[in-house]
Amino acid sequence: MSYEHILVAVDLSQSSQEVIEKAVSLARSAKCKLSFAHVNVDRVALTPKEQHTLEEELQTLAEQCGYPITDTFVVIGDLHIKLSGIVKKKNIDLVVCGHHHKLFSRIFSSIPKLANAVEADLLVVYLNQ
Repeated sequence: MSYEHILVAVDLSQSSQEVIEKAVSLARSAKCKLSFAHVNVDRVALTPKEQHTLEEELQTLAEQCGYPITDTFVVIGDLHIKLSGIVKKKNIDLVVCGHHHKLFSRIFSSIPKLANAVEADLLVVYLNQ
């Protein structure tokens, strides 16, 4: 299957790099659009300064990835709801995200909700850290 637009969900941690590398590799081979999204699930609002800082961090990742980035999104809310909205609005056909195999992640994983909400293929990258 060939993809036209891939969305990478990043948490802006060091492990985001693994997810980005996987997505860039897929985008390069498919010669498709690539976009980045950061969903802040811990806050209900951001100050303009916090918003700007997150946008700068995401833009830095975009500039360092070695592939043209179509869009970057910094949003607040539930991961599955926000990514689902971006997928519909931007005609995304693949979402790439990471997942840590830790006890907390096993109990409170957002992956099942994401799989049920997003109307696109979903690639979950195993993060060993």
